[in-house]
Amino acid sequence: MKIISTFWAVTFSFFAVIILSQSCANPGAGPGGGDRDSIPPVIIAMHPEPNQTNFIENEISITFDEYIVLDNLSNKLVISPPLAEKPTIKTKGKTVFVKITEDLIPNRTYSIDFKDGVKDYNEGNKVESIRMLFSTYDYIDTLRIDGYLLDAFTLKPVENATATLYTIDEDSVFSTMRPDFIAKVDEKGYFLFDNLPQGKYKLYGLVDIDNNLLFSQVTEQIAYIDSFIVPDAEYINKPDTLFENGDTLISVGYTNYSPEPVFGLLFSEYQYIQYLSSSARVSADKILLTFNESVSDSFQFNLINQANDSNWNYAEFGLNRDSISIWITDTTLIQNDSLYMRIAYTMNDTLFQPMTQIDTLKMFFSPKKKSKKEETSPEIETFIFSSNHKSSNFDLNTPVLIESESPLETFEDSLIHFRIAINDSTFETVDFTIEPLEGSLRKFKINYETIAETNYIISIDSAVIKTLSGISNLAFESKFKTQSTDYYGAAIFKVTGIEQEASIQLLKNSEDEEIIKSISLNSNQKSVVFDYLKPGKYIVKLVIDTNQNGKWDTGKIDEKIQPEAVYYFDKIINIKSNWELKENWVIEPEVVKVKELVDPESKKDEE
Repeated sequence: MKIISTFWAVTFSFFAVIILSQSCANPGAGPGGGDRDSIPPVIIAMHPEPNQTNFIENEISITFDEYIVLDNLSNKLVISPPLAEKPTIKTKGKTVFVKITEDLIPNRTYSIDFKDGVKDYNEGNKVESIRMLFSTYDYIDTLRIDGYLLDAFTLKPVENATATLYTIDEDSVFSTMRPDFIAKVDEKGYFLFDNLPQGKYKLYGLVDIDNNLLFSQVTEQIAYIDSFIVPDAEYINKPDTLFENGDTLISVGYTNYSPEPVFGLLFSEYQYIQYLSSSARVSADKILLTFNESVSDSFQFNLINQANDSNWNYAEFGLNRDSISIWITDTTLIQNDSLYMRIAYTMNDTLFQPMTQIDTLKMFFSPKKKSKKEETSPEIETFIFSSNHKSSNFDLNTPVLIESESPLETFEDSLIHFRIAINDSTFETVDFTIEPLEGSLRKFKINYETIAETNYIISIDSAVIKTLSGISNLAFESKFKTQSTDYYGAAIFKVTGIEQEASIQLLKNSEDEEIIKSISLNSNQKSVVFDYLKPGKYIVKLVIDTNQNGKWDTGKIDEKIQPEAVYYFDKIINIKSNWELKENWVIEPEVVKVKELVDPESKKDEE
């Protein structure tokens, strides 16, 4: 399809640049000094000329008004349709030459995007964007497809992502065939194809780590659009009447392109590649195993060549199940400086098929040599407790946690003294219960009725609690004062438009988006309350849980499953003390937005 208005618009823009360059001389720095040259090189000639048709030559050149050098142009240059081999690029004086080593495709419109790969010789001023269009037949294709490539979980632009178009729809086309057209994204994730012939296209996004324009499941991110895209363009004629020596009818119009910008969500397919990262016997009674990712329930371990019963150890997984701590509870084994262990866990082979991996480990521990004084008067081995509360302003919505270094035989209410300060000299016992965290024998939560702005004391007598290996505790005492109620703020969100299970998350206003609170949400709920919030700025995010497994899941390209949808509230919320923030949030399931959060407080300051 010919779009005449676009042809003349591009041609006019090119010659306007040339005319402008002739009227603005570079100031330079004369013999007596002067201002630094800040004007980038200006194009004075192109081969082929802008929008030239029937061009079949293999060398392309651009000449500037001053001497130029290249800035990583070989990696920045984007030619679409893509070439099978990289072109040869060189400069001579004020001209850059691109030599193509293969025949151009007949009946195609080519775009060559130089990005910011050219700068002047003296000052390094970059030409921000140079783009050439030409065709190998008798007209220029001007249909377009544009849009954004974003990370599926953060909705942020992904650096160096590439949009690819195919004219056929086969299941493995993105991993076996070079695309028909390509376009690089800019810093906002935006891409543009504006040299397309009539037809229908499949759009993919790719983070092409190995630069072969093909998708590799293990290392690369991919995005795909479910259906074919059919671009179109319509010239909209808007008649207008001017009165000058009578009526004169002129036509002012524009070209309306479709479809609207397309959003591709980039994701990495999850591949379970389990392996043991490190193993160490960190103390006489503790072994630490670390894995590259969460260990499955099939994990097993045992000692080799040791006469021990099944109660020789206590094991505890780390928070993300990617590590396991094994405490040795048999005193005979603790005294043995060399232990051999066999571990078995599930991993994938080179074809990503599950298999059982068996490793044999030597767990060696060399105790620190004792001085003569320590040998004559050995110290009794003890352990200490730690807690999570600070001396003042302890958060009202944070439980008191007590933790030991090693697993305990018992940890009962009767062994702990928990008191409240009535005044400087009067204390009363507090009613409380103890609850192990996730069945742990080391970490315990103390449940009690919290009173704001109140002093508390927790204490444990010495030698009343023992570890499984028989080590006694040192005395423990901790004092703390709770925070005032009016220090906190709250945020209430009325959410509509949700038709599936989801979680609404309160995040730190930072790059890593640490989760402060997460609340499950379903279509029947009308509002979500985040209370006891510290003053500060937060991000609010909603994650759709399509398969209801309690976490965000990536996509699967072979099964044509998109990653689970995420949405960001469009403002950074500012929580203030003794203040309740109320917001309405309408979720539009079919709408994807680039993550560009607005801070209302900063905007207010600017106004």
